[in-house]
Amino acid sequence: MLLIAGMLVLAAVAYVGGMILFAVITQYNPKPVEDVALVEAKTPMQGTKVLSDSTFTFLIWNLGYGGLGEEVDFFYDGGKMVTSPKEHVEKNNKGMVELLKANKDADFIMLQEADRHGKRSWNIDQAEEFATALPDHNYAFTPNYDIKYLPFPYLDPMGTIYGGLLTMSKHTPVEIQRIALPNISDFPRKLFYLKRCLLLQRYKLANGKDLVIINTHFEAYDAGGLVKKEQRAVTKKILEAEYAKGNYVVLGGDWNIAPPDFNVHTWEHKKLTDELYLMNNDSVFVQGWHYVYDRTTATNRKNETSYKEGGTYKTIIDYFYLSPNIEVDSIHGIDKHFAYSDHNPVRMTIKLK
Repeated sequence: MLLIAGMLVLAAVAYVGGMILFAVITQYNPKPVEDVALVEAKTPMQGTKVLSDSTFTFLIWNLGYGGLGEEVDFFYDGGKMVTSPKEHVEKNNKGMVELLKANKDADFIMLQEADRHGKRSWNIDQAEEFATALPDHNYAFTPNYDIKYLPFPYLDPMGTIYGGLLTMSKHTPVEIQRIALPNISDFPRKLFYLKRCLLLQRYKLANGKDLVIINTHFEAYDAGGLVKKEQRAVTKKILEAEYAKGNYVVLGGDWNIAPPDFNVHTWEHKKLTDELYLMNNDSVFVQGWHYVYDRTTATNRKNETSYKEGGTYKTIIDYFYLSPNIEVDSIHGIDKHFAYSDHNPVRMTIKLK
């Protein structure tokens, strides 16, 4: 018996050691700043790289890679499910396509957790799927989660993951960059974790200034909030530098933290103890800038139970941040009751001053 037990222990150690070594060898190591390729629209509209308009519409949405629909109780949030059944993922992606088609007039569609390959999303390429559905939109994609094999949880490993930020547009940018953010650094977790970033796109305006669009998905599982603060500090420098040039800046996406003046207990069904949801953003992130969100519509739910069971905690963590030279014409959350993702999309129209 001791021999068998010893062999089992050695096998477990060898497995864990092998997985760590494989992760070290194959880990994704992006540069601090990288150029990102633009994939042209399938039926491009005739136009110029210089934008003469002053009014633009935006849509942000964390897709949950198509695997976090209303049926899910996700293991990372205290539930049980690891990978959603294929029929659920296909249903979710079909619903996403329909919603994007309904919002095809949007100038900029900024998506997070868009998967292009991986076990958790049944190898569906969401970028190409959406590009086919919106043939007059080009797109830029950059990974923030590129894992050759995630061995957790051990009895049902998540396997290969390749997903990230996806921005679609009817306009042609003159520059696209992936800008790396500080990330979780504890070993060995960092080997299997996201490499978070900003996806920045620059558009030329007729007045000689730039419209800078930044798609983001800030840190989530950071109870102390230190990594969140480090990521915002890097982002703040970029925002200030662009505005100092006279440019117009729109930052949007999943902040993984509530806006500064939002009551995190708004949709609380039982006493909230999860520190991840108790935090609020900086009241003055950049002087003179403003947060923009629809306080009447939840944008995220906690996946400890399925949404169909009812009683899941809801909050707002998906919103925009605008430079002072931009005014808001409209903002509203699109309440899909978390049918296709654990996030609801948000639509905004702005006007450049």
